Amino acid sequence: MYEDKQNESLLGNIYKGKVVNILPGMDAAFIEIGLKKNAYLYKDDLLSDKFLKEKKMSKKEAANINKILKKGEEILVQISREPIGEKNISVTTDISLPGKYMALIPKSIEVNVSKKIRNVDEKNRLKEIGKTIMSDGNGMILRTFAENISEEEIEKEYKLLSALYKQIEQEYNYSYAPKLLYKSNSLVEKIFLDYVDSTVDEIYVEDKKTKAEIENLIKSYNKLNELKNVKVVESTNIFEMFNIQNQIDMLFDRKVELQNGGSIFIDVTEAMTVIDVNSGKFIGNDNMEETALTLNLAALNEIARQIKLRNLSGIIIIDFIDIKKQENINLLLDTAKQIFKSDKAKTNVVDMTKLNLMEITRKKDKENFYNLMTKECDHCKGSGKISSKIQVILKIEGIVRKIKINTSCEAVIISVGSILYTKIMEQCEEILRDIESAYKIKIYLKENKEILTEEIIIEKMGKLDYINSIL
Repeated sequence: MYEDKQNESLLGNIYKGKVVNILPGMDAAFIEIGLKKNAYLYKDDLLSDKFLKEKKMSKKEAANINKILKKGEEILVQISREPIGEKNISVTTDISLPGKYMALIPKSIEVNVSKKIRNVDEKNRLKEIGKTIMSDGNGMILRTFAENISEEEIEKEYKLLSALYKQIEQEYNYSYAPKLLYKSNSLVEKIFLDYVDSTVDEIYVEDKKTKAEIENLIKSYNKLNELKNVKVVESTNIFEMFNIQNQIDMLFDRKVELQNGGSIFIDVTEAMTVIDVNSGKFIGNDNMEETALTLNLAALNEIARQIKLRNLSGIIIIDFIDIKKQENINLLLDTAKQIFKSDKAKTNVVDMTKLNLMEITRKKDKENFYNLMTKECDHCKGSGKISSKIQVILKIEGIVRKIKINTSCEAVIISVGSILYTKIMEQCEEILRDIESAYKIKIYLKENKEILTEEIIIEKMGKLDYINSIL
């Protein structure tokens, strides 16, 4: 698992910021929070009940942003959207602190329960627990993981998050803007909080540190033994075991083949994502309507999977094979709504147009997979893309991992083209040393000006003495 320290996720970080500019025509303001670029605060993200209460204003009185904010004013904000393309970071005054069972909503009297909890009795039980434990004017949203959890455990987390917010408030009162007051959870913690429950049997990790971190998290949330069957398995062969590298490579492909012979084409633009369903080699039966419906339903499942894996967001348009019967159109819409119910990102299936175009909106809070794993090429000035630092390191580690598993070699000479060589020496040398240490294999990198692509070539490998003798 890699988390680029120079490009860590900022989503959820809380800052004491300063208003540096107000844009009345845009109903927005620029907030200095201590990063290279100032953050963007829209009026709609400013008018939280808490903020208006502190300002002693009604929403009607806050018709103009100039009446709400003043240049130089200090303000508590949380990052709600990371920089995407040319768009700046966005912040909000609607602060929330995530836990396993709830998200704490400071300065609120609301107790809400996740819509994914269907059982009415369980919803009512959780609401009553929320009202009973609520103190200091801090409300909450009880998450899906709170289902069937005891009041004692929920209250324990509530008190922990409330104490954390009190600490943030104290630091806000005694510090100067701009100041980072709270850093959001690490990648490991986020994955644990969002995905690990009693339905998970095994968690695979590649190092002892991550294993220990996850085991400690399980221990802290396992008072009722709901996670007693979760095993944390350490392995250096995870990418090969689960064919992960091939799956990552597939996410760069525009065309995705379906098992039934059909295919989908995915085109991502700045404004929207367009997905086209193609019949390809799919034959179906003699009934055109049934054939189209069968293909569309199969494509829909893969489309939902690709949207989640690639983290596609904003406006998504799906061009299905034409179907004419309203009952079939309704079935396609209902199936899409059902599939996206389990999506962690807020997703809305809007409708189907007369041209069989399904419109979907998905919350955009961070960069999609393709833009995250690639960067604009310095040589083609934006007409194409090259691999990011993360992708280069993943490829090199994959090579070294295979050598370690399949041979007794102690060293390897790797040849790359000039552009890739410069990138690795400038940005990745320290990580290369970490890979050497982890796999006990010495890596020698050579520049080969005849390689004009991003190809990584194993030139020689063997015992350390032998490799040193031929260098």
